[in-house]
Amino acid sequence: MKGPILFLGIGGSGMSSLAHMAIDLQIPVVGYDKKKSDITDYLVERGVKLYHSIGEIPLDGIQMVVYSSAINDKHKDVFDRIQNLNIPLKHRSEFMHLLVSNQKSISVAGSHGKTSTTTMVSQILTEVGLDPTIMIGGDTSLLQKRGGKMGKGDYAVYESDESDGTFLRHKANIRLLTNIDNDHLDYYRTRERLEEAFLDYMGFGSPGEVVLFVGDPGIKSVLEIHYRNLTFHNELHLNLLVTKSHTYEDWFSYFLSQFQNQITVVLYEVKENQLYFQLENQSYTLELPYPGVHYLTNGLVALTCAYRIGISPSQSSQILSRYIGVKRRQEILGVWNEVTVIDDYGHHPTEIKMVIQSLKDKIKNKGKLHVIFQPHRYTRTKLLLEDLAKSLLGADFVFLLPIYSAGENPMEGITSNRFLPYLTGSQTTMLDGNIREDLEQIKSHLNKGDLLLCLGAGNVRDWGMELVS
Repeated sequence: MKGPILFLGIGGSGMSSLAHMAIDLQIPVVGYDKKKSDITDYLVERGVKLYHSIGEIPLDGIQMVVYSSAINDKHKDVFDRIQNLNIPLKHRSEFMHLLVSNQKSISVAGSHGKTSTTTMVSQILTEVGLDPTIMIGGDTSLLQKRGGKMGKGDYAVYESDESDGTFLRHKANIRLLTNIDNDHLDYYRTRERLEEAFLDYMGFGSPGEVVLFVGDPGIKSVLEIHYRNLTFHNELHLNLLVTKSHTYEDWFSYFLSQFQNQITVVLYEVKENQLYFQLENQSYTLELPYPGVHYLTNGLVALTCAYRIGISPSQSSQILSRYIGVKRRQEILGVWNEVTVIDDYGHHPTEIKMVIQSLKDKIKNKGKLHVIFQPHRYTRTKLLLEDLAKSLLGADFVFLLPIYSAGENPMEGITSNRFLPYLTGSQTTMLDGNIREDLEQIKSHLNKGDLLLCLGAGNVRDWGMELVS
């Protein structure tokens, strides 16, 4: 590939990561994004020619166009021009496979935890000197303001995003799955179709390694439903991360009786922010600098992957004890009047519940947990309204912002006020979206020793940044 390559929607987390990887290969990059951001500013620093109006982009000389699903159906006239000029048009998933085609690929999928788990795998491989190619859908200090980089080693690690079904194109050598939950039902329509997609991703009929965290009810349910109809490829190796109770269940006994030589069992249990596990008759302990069971179980997925490529669990555990984290995942923004202000990207009921519980465990009785919650997308709010509301009940105080549209058109009757009937008994305050006026309300509730959590995938972080500044 000589370029230049045009990226449509280059400011998105996945697209910007791919653009950085192209730049690493010294391919000229042209980008379009309607919004200016820190992400696009850094791309410009690295030499990207950026356009904020799609109609202004000169297509003469462009060798390839890369697009994301978010932008595909919004600019038909531009796509028609590209096709009329016979310029190759690649979805971002196709382009990523071009970049990593000469390496052994490790894909990380799941409704939650993809970014954290991908970062954990990447940190392990980096610290042992394997210099992997990395594509992460988030900001981590491992990559210094970038979501992607080309490495010279044998492995490429990347997130597989299930939101638009394109993750099924990722037939990686090593496939990791953290969990299955009710998200992106606007695309899949039914839970059954969602589960079928994840079953397809597992790829029992394909060669390679599969790592499944069976402690997740969604993954366990899929195995229970389908286990008798599964045929293992003779070059497939399955890694099952299970508790002792799982080993007494029918599906587990069947797998061992039919495919024992192709299975590695990792037994684990979690006690007081530590994860204890057994692998090949050896016992290990995993402890992370971030609170929360979900981080520990993501870490177990990561170090199991590392074990299967030759890195010892003890070495991986030691590396993950220094886990560097990801921006917008329990990120401390600062302190205001002895109130710690934290930002987290959680926007799905399961994520929200886990984050709130982990912070409640951390604060104990030293203060109160206040949550500024910003619902993300009208479609998600409509589909998951009751579950979203109930996931907030663990907080001591809830401040509700208007819905962050993420480019969607408003839906009649779908507003943040719809949460209120489910939050009876909790202390809830509606905010109007004016940061300074909202903060005056919020500050009147805060006391020394409290935590203030900014929660959501939109711009709720801005409320916390304004407060600590």
